[in-house]
Amino acid sequence: MIEIRQEEMKDRGAVLQLVHDAFGQWDESDLIKRLYLEEEVLFGLVAEEEGKVLGHILFSVMEVQSPELILSAAALAPLAVLPERQKEGIGSKLVEAGIQICRNNVDLAGIIVLGDPDYYRRFGFSSELAEKLDGPFTGECFMALEFRKAVLPEGAKIGYGKAFALE
Repeated sequence: MIEIRQEEMKDRGAVLQLVHDAFGQWDESDLIKRLYLEEEVLFGLVAEEEGKVLGHILFSVMEVQSPELILSAAALAPLAVLPERQKEGIGSKLVEAGIQICRNNVDLAGIIVLGDPDYYRRFGFSSELAEKLDGPFTGECFMALEFRKAVLPEGAKIGYGKAFALE
């Protein structure tokens, strides 16, 4: 049976290898390391079965700033599942658990993700919502999920953490 739980330090090696295997490169694993080094991680979750890490999701801190206010949001990146275990719903379980944890955090206004629109729309993410934000990305792959209607102000600037090296 697959268990979704908080990522622990003992998982780090398996997580970094899993993320590499899922993406076929080290870039996303390097991002995870930088996010931890910069202390920008909100939390990570792993999907585990019989002691083996099958999937991983990470949420980090980001800022949503308008002339009137500054809000905190979560950046969802990366999400990875072992290639041989994809299409089994493991990623969906990780996303759903992560969204619930973020919703329970009263300091967060929502979540921003850059990913497959067909995949993330089923969780409530919207590229139309992200379109009204001033972020480093555009297009239908740049999506947002807000926890209260109209909480993300139009024209607000999205600030990813330093680890993303977007500046």
